[in-house]
Amino acid sequence: MTTALYVHVPFCDKICAYCDFMRVITHPKLIDDYLAALEQELASFPPESYKTIYIGGGTPTALNESQLERLLKLLAPFANAVEEYTIEINPESLTVAKASLMKAYGINRASIGVQSFEDKELKLLHRAHHVEDIQRSLNLLIEQGIINLSIDLIYGLPLQTLESFDRSLRLAMQLPITHLSLYSLTIEPNSEFGRLKVKKMDDELEEDFYFHAVEVLRQHGFNQYEISNFTRKHPSQHNLTYWHYENYRGIGPGAVSLIDGHRIENTKNLMDYFAGRFHANVEPLSEQDQRDEFVLMGLRVREGIALSRYHLRYLRDLLIDYPHAQTLIQQGLLELQGEMLRATDRGYPLLLTLLGELLEH
Repeated sequence: MTTALYVHVPFCDKICAYCDFMRVITHPKLIDDYLAALEQELASFPPESYKTIYIGGGTPTALNESQLERLLKLLAPFANAVEEYTIEINPESLTVAKASLMKAYGINRASIGVQSFEDKELKLLHRAHHVEDIQRSLNLLIEQGIINLSIDLIYGLPLQTLESFDRSLRLAMQLPITHLSLYSLTIEPNSEFGRLKVKKMDDELEEDFYFHAVEVLRQHGFNQYEISNFTRKHPSQHNLTYWHYENYRGIGPGAVSLIDGHRIENTKNLMDYFAGRFHANVEPLSEQDQRDEFVLMGLRVREGIALSRYHLRYLRDLLIDYPHAQTLIQQGLLELQGEMLRATDRGYPLLLTLLGELLEH
C-alpha cells in the first residue's frame, strides 16, 4: 500500500546558488508541456487516495494562477482522503489568488523557503525574496486558514557568522510557524557554488552553528523529532513516511519512488519526460539493502525504531542482524526504551558515525 505522493515541479524564476535539484528556469511553454506529461504519468498507474501529498520543487509557486489551478485539478482525484497536503512556497511568488486556490483544493500545510533573514545572505544564495516578503507570505496563508506552517533555514553559508545566524533564528521564533527544517550547506558539484569551488565551512564551526540552533529551538518550545526537523505541534507526516521506510510514490521529472522494494527514479531529461519516457531507472533492492535502509532512516527519528516493526516486516531480529547495536548500547550511544531502539542524548549528535558502525556486516 502506498499512502504518500510526492509531486516535483521543476520550475524556478531564479536558480539558487546551492541548488542541485532537478530544476529549470520558468517558461510558459515548458510548464504547459510539463502539466500535459504529468497528466499522462498520473494516468499510468491505478488511482489511489493518498494520506499525504507533498508538492515540491523547484518552486511550485513559480506557476501562475491558471497553471497552479490546472496542477491542483489533476491532483484532486488523488486527494479525497488526504490528511496532510503540503506545498512548497517561495515568499516572493505567493499571491492572494494562489493562496486562495491552495485552500480551495484542500492544501493544509505550507513549507516556506526562507533560508535566512539576512538580505546579504539571501543575495549570496540568489534568493529572490527579501525579509519583508516572509511575513507577507505567512499572512496570506493564515488569512486563508492554512496555519500548519514550516520554514527552512540554512547554516554554514560563506560569510555567515554565528551572530547573523542567531539573528535569523531569533526572527524565526517570532513568526507564527509550527515547524522548522534546518539544513547545513552542502556544496553540490552541479550547483553554482560547486562550479565556483566555494569552500564548505569548517566542520567544528558548523557543529557550533547546529548545536546553537538546537538549543535556541528547544528554548522556544520546538521538539527535535528528527535530526534536521523541529516542531511545536505537528511532525511532517509525509516525511515520516520516508523515515519509517514505507512505500511512497514520486511523480514529475527527477522524482523518486519506493514501491515494494523497488527504487524508481524518474528521468531528469524534460524532453524524455514530455515524450512519456518517465522512468530513467528501476532498481530492485536486495533484502539486505532494504533492511539497512530501514535502520538508517529509522534512527534519524528521535523516537527510534520499534523492534516489532522490523520483525513484522522482515521476520528477523534487528539486534541479531546488527550485533554492533549491543556495543553501542554498552557505550551509552544507543539505548533500548521498551521495544524502541534509539540514539541517546549523547549519541544523537554522532548519528552519522553510529550508523556507519551499526551497518558494518
